[in-house]
Amino acid sequence: MRDKTMTSISSSGDELKAREAQARAVRASFEAASFEPITAPVLQPADIFLDRSGEDIRRRTYLFTDAGGQELCLRPELTIPVCRLYLERDPDGAVSQRLCSSGPVYRYQPLGSEKLSEYNQSGIEILGKVDEAAADAEVTRLGIAAVEAAGLTDFQLELGDLSLFDALIDAINIPAGWKGRLKRQFWRPDFFANLLKDLSNGEGAPGGDDQTGLLSVLAGLDEKQATTLLSDVLKLGGIAPVGGRGVEEIASRLLEKASDATTERMPEEAANVIAAYMKISVPATEAVDRVASLLQKNGVSADTALQKLSLRLQAIGDAGIDLGRATFSTGFGRKLEYYTGHVFELRVPTLGTDAVIVGGGRYDGLLQSLGAPKPVQAVGCAIALERLFQATNQGDK
Repeated sequence: MRDKTMTSISSSGDELKAREAQARAVRASFEAASFEPITAPVLQPADIFLDRSGEDIRRRTYLFTDAGGQELCLRPELTIPVCRLYLERDPDGAVSQRLCSSGPVYRYQPLGSEKLSEYNQSGIEILGKVDEAAADAEVTRLGIAAVEAAGLTDFQLELGDLSLFDALIDAINIPAGWKGRLKRQFWRPDFFANLLKDLSNGEGAPGGDDQTGLLSVLAGLDEKQATTLLSDVLKLGGIAPVGGRGVEEIASRLLEKASDATTERMPEEAANVIAAYMKISVPATEAVDRVASLLQKNGVSADTALQKLSLRLQAIGDAGIDLGRATFSTGFGRKLEYYTGHVFELRVPTLGTDAVIVGGGRYDGLLQSLGAPKPVQAVGCAIALERLFQATNQGDK
């Protein structure tokens, strides 16, 4: 039985050569599109992933402390390391750059899992101010073109838009704390559905006597005061933040819960429109009309976000992608919390749990969180090279 903590590079010589040739074809397609190849360190500061990537990455990141006491990790993906290198070159994020990278990434898998804990990615990033719709379309097209250059032609393409969901939530008259919670849990479908149900039933406020006292104290504080108080409490108890979360993040979440404790149940009409929105999954050619019809029927305005979606889909179609064969799903958001707008995945369903070959999207807030003085436009995608090889060689096994 193969050791799943390793990549599949310990295969026959012919297979290894075939894998390397396919990886070169992917990289060559990116470089031919004027993307500059760069190399990012495997060792990264742990907090930059734990604070930005979401729970799925947090619980699967390999963490350790070096001899100097610094908490490090093996990079679980390439986007954040590439963004750090971009900011080293241009701390203000003022210059547009087209970067591509390749190499191993590491994500813990439970014992017995068929997923690999170490595998190779190849990806691209367009960072800095450019035409947004055109960049979204180009990254999507190049992700598809790269796998086609490597021999993959039979796949499914799904598109989504987190900014459209945010616009919907912003337009609905519900408490601000609820809006933040719904936006953050968007990418976790089952949890999101339960959260929406709880808020609709008036069960969104945290219960239990063990939380009431702390939340009542925090409810009267601003975020800075709450962070200071929580930091002092943890220090007095000799407790370190759990799960890699910083004190500021924990304080922010607790403040939202404290706010929720004083709110009423979500109006039925608000819950219904959110639930109906999340169920839309149509050919991409029908997406704008279907969403616009739902919002108009319920008196919700998200015209700016809809216009951006329309322009993006037009650009994607103009780039040569058949929108009639692509699915647009309003409930699709990927599993990385830093995405802010366009998202997409290319899948081969016969691979089962490893079906996603290409994934990517827009993350305009990430570079500012890494140190840029203001938001910087950013969009990119990554290809899982072992999965790509498996998809193009299924008949050979």
